[in-house]
Amino acid sequence: MLVRTQQVLPPVLFRKLEQLLDTWTFRGHPDRVALSKNVSLKGVARGRRAFLLATGPSIKQEELQLLKGEDCFSLSNFFLHQHIKDICPRFHFFAPYHPPLVLENYVEWLRLADRTLPKSTAIFLGHATKPLVERYRLFAGREVFYLYLSEHPSSQLVDITRQVLCPQSGPLMILPVLLYMGYRVVYLVGCDHSNLRDYKKPMEHFYPKEQDVRKNASDENAWDNVTSTMWQAYNLFSQYEFYKDLYRKSGATIVNLSTDSWLDMFEQGRLSEVISRAPARPE
Repeated sequence: MLVRTQQVLPPVLFRKLEQLLDTWTFRGHPDRVALSKNVSLKGVARGRRAFLLATGPSIKQEELQLLKGEDCFSLSNFFLHQHIKDICPRFHFFAPYHPPLVLENYVEWLRLADRTLPKSTAIFLGHATKPLVERYRLFAGREVFYLYLSEHPSSQLVDITRQVLCPQSGPLMILPVLLYMGYRVVYLVGCDHSNLRDYKKPMEHFYPKEQDVRKNASDENAWDNVTSTMWQAYNLFSQYEFYKDLYRKSGATIVNLSTDSWLDMFEQGRLSEVISRAPARPE
């Protein structure tokens, strides 16, 4: 029915209809109540700086032990980093399960992360992962938060007790949380997003590929056809532009510290120079 409606409605009206349907679905979702605890994070880090740690190969060029004592937020396989205990992220984020990943490998991956991450690190997941957490009794003893990931978030504000943008890549899952928490400056580390130059080849990360327990996550099988791949790349960079604008409107800034990154929409910096400066004082 939506396809037929799209054929007769102007694009602006059709997008509005999609937003209304998404909001209606969100309001009726049985796990919506799990988002209510997110309000405890609102403004708790106002005026401070945060470091978003991804898994790009440029991380191998950085001395990440310098981040000890900083507010760090990691994702995906960053728990494999040799200095994970010293860095001690406040939160670690996992993107939802999706094809071509294998469900059993995905669950074992989450269990491995749970065994490896510092005990004080809390977990952030997409709302669709909640049934898996309950079924397999994952992250027992850890604080777990959820985001309701949607194709139609508000473009005017970030409220992580409601719908947030469904991320094309892991770092885009973290940015709304840090904005909601009130960070004034967010530094991107290891957000390279340069995989297109190795199209159809194994994807490069800071860790050896044999350390990734997930099948089809970053080998040749992870690639889609060229049309879909290019659309995904466009969506990826457009989402970063979306958050750049939201941060600007909120008086916050995103700075890219990755030394080999395609995110040229952000101010560039160096980790060693940032660490040498005193952290911003909370407001």
